Amino acid sequence: MKKTKIGIIGSGFIADHHLYSYKLLPDVEIVGFCSILEDQAKKLMEKYDMNMELTKDYKEFFKKDMDAVSICLPNFLHKEVGMAALEAGKHVLIEKPLARNGEEGKALIDAAKKANKQIFYCENNIYAPAFKKVKQTIQEGAVGQIFMGRGKEQHSGPHSTWFYKKDMAGGGALVDLGIHDIALLVWFLGCDVEKVFCQTAITIPNRDEFGECEVEDTAVGILYFENGAQVTIEESWNSPGGYQMLIEIHGTDGEIICDPTRMTPMIVYSEKGYGYAVEKASSTAGWTYPVPEEAWTFGYPQEIAHFVNCIKTGKKPLTDGEFGLKIVQIVDAMYKSAESGCLEEVNY
Repeated sequence: MKKTKIGIIGSGFIADHHLYSYKLLPDVEIVGFCSILEDQAKKLMEKYDMNMELTKDYKEFFKKDMDAVSICLPNFLHKEVGMAALEAGKHVLIEKPLARNGEEGKALIDAAKKANKQIFYCENNIYAPAFKKVKQTIQEGAVGQIFMGRGKEQHSGPHSTWFYKKDMAGGGALVDLGIHDIALLVWFLGCDVEKVFCQTAITIPNRDEFGECEVEDTAVGILYFENGAQVTIEESWNSPGGYQMLIEIHGTDGEIICDPTRMTPMIVYSEKGYGYAVEKASSTAGWTYPVPEEAWTFGYPQEIAHFVNCIKTGKKPLTDGEFGLKIVQIVDAMYKSAESGCLEEVNY
């Protein structure tokens, strides 16, 4: 069995999910690991029994014999490192967002076309079992014509400084959390967003060890779809209690409510607390909603398996670079609306 050779660049939270997912696949070989954060990287290498030399220079890293590279880096590095990987002849898996803005995203798409390589856009929620069932239910005609919907994601805020810095992240809760909801809603409705309205705010300007919050920690918006549907999104970094996501779809013949983080198979009450419940939950005392097999519930292994299959077969991925570009272009229009206070058209 010929194995697909994969390199990982980055050693944070998302790199952990990618490594876990790759390790489930017998036809994948991790052939390289790149990070400038040596201590953090070594912990991951030990966790996943990676007996290899850590590379710190990504340009040297891309000289290795690899079929594809998982880019698990801060937003401001997606364009630079992604283009370098493509130019080195590697397929690229890029975590959301594709880039800080549409201009950077377009540069990545152009580089992929020039190199004749694929960009696999990592939007894990589209591969999550609960949301796949939502899509299937819509396709089977359960709700009729969709005229309204809602997407909501919230937690208490990221655990890395770069998220809070405008030049590094490109934005705040909207591009971090809202981009998930927008991608899901575009996928569910199967048509484009024509116009948007958005308002943003900074509610907690001081983020302690992470410094000043330069980007929005709260965002609300309306997506106006070409089929006439009006869909709201609500995003926040100011909500304690752990990661929460919610999708509502309302149609002429029915409705769907999907909440993988609160409609969990088990609810726990504990006076003293216990180990781990869900991402971003600072405590497990009181009532909690532990998410079983979190990586699987959120779609990471399924996403990686799909991309590896596409590399082997040459098939077009469900979420490719063009899809990622479309989503970031919608986000661009929402930031423009937040500045203008007006409805804004999406420029694809």
